[in-house]
Amino acid sequence: MEDIKLNDLLQLTKEEINKTKIRFMVPSSGIDFDPNTDAEDPSKQDKINLTDLVYNREKSISFTDDVIAIGFIRIRDDYWLMTGIVKVVEDNGLAKPATAKYLTKKYNFRLVIRFHKNFQNGIVLAKNIIDELEVIEIWNPDKTLDDKTFPGYKNVSVSYHELKKKLESSEWRTALSCRKGVYLITDRTTGKLYVGSAYGANGILGRWETYIKSGYDKNEVENGKYPNKKLQELVNEKGLSYIQDNFQYSILETFTDDVSDEYIIGRESWWKEALHSREFGYNAN
Repeated sequence: MEDIKLNDLLQLTKEEINKTKIRFMVPSSGIDFDPNTDAEDPSKQDKINLTDLVYNREKSISFTDDVIAIGFIRIRDDYWLMTGIVKVVEDNGLAKPATAKYLTKKYNFRLVIRFHKNFQNGIVLAKNIIDELEVIEIWNPDKTLDDKTFPGYKNVSVSYHELKKKLESSEWRTALSCRKGVYLITDRTTGKLYVGSAYGANGILGRWETYIKSGYDKNEVENGKYPNKKLQELVNEKGLSYIQDNFQYSILETFTDDVSDEYIIGRESWWKEALHSREFGYNAN
């Protein structure tokens, strides 16, 4: 079956695509901006599309008159939720949001696409990537971002901010606490990986709660060594805010209580070898 691309649904003309810009909006602790959290509140969704999406920076005006803007927020890995599509009426100058109006609200906070973003810039010309934006799903109106249903261990892949919210859910806490496992932390800016294992009383939950609090576990010892050295150095150098803005958490394997700690540590070592997280990532041992 042929993939469905974003413009198969939006039906923008070539002329419209040429004046369309796409903004990938991600949380930033430096400016206290968390579009994913705001998206959970219906009263803030217009602000995301009519203010945040078309906000012009202090040094450049990206959203000039007649520019079409499409907004996306990351929901996991390469999966993005479209916030909306608007057209700029007036740019209003530097360091201000442009004045914009909706082209349609049909897919607001419902349309999920898959796209591997391998560049840092948050704003990109649509003509350069629109053919790569593959439609994965259109949510039913009753499904929202604040859905805290546990998706299954194989489907866990969440940002720092998303994980912090999910851990407020009893369903997530129960699921993570009753499984030992090997997990993966990904730095979405550098691509560096950290492989860890959880085999204590609270399973994966106990380990991840510590990471949410401080970015690393200062008390962890593995085979007589301290494995969190590079994570600690990263926090000391760039602060916890770097972790909050860039880290993503997923699960590689899970195990029941009858599996020995030694076996789980062995599987952790295997994943470190397979993913080269010692040579090129954050694993120190």
